[in-house]
Amino acid sequence: MKSLDEISRLSAEDLERIGADESIPIPEDLHARVYSTVSGRSRRMRLGGIAAAAAAVVLAGGFFLSREPSPKDTFDDPLLAYAAVEKALAMVEGKVSKSIDKVEQASVPIEKVYYWK
Repeated sequence: MKSLDEISRLSAEDLERIGADESIPIPEDLHARVYSTVSGRSRRMRLGGIAAAAAAVVLAGGFFLSREPSPKDTFDDPLLAYAAVEKALAMVEGKVSKSIDKVEQASVPIEKVYYWK
């Protein structure tokens, strides 16, 4: 019996010649063994597909059930809403400015570049 490496090195003509050789015995139950192997794999694949679909349905259901309702409008007066937006943007601006200052402090200009040859 040839190893997988030897078979992979055979040319197409050699494989055809071996396939046409009638002196090579073929087991009588070969068809049944191949069919049982293929049908077993397809059954497992079918079950795996069903399991994956069920998991997707459960995850999607959990996502939709756990979603929080969208926030309601909390301001009746547009001027109060505008003031709240300004306050929130001022807070964000302060944090961004602080971050930029820290980055500038940490940035040291490079005066020399050292490299290895």
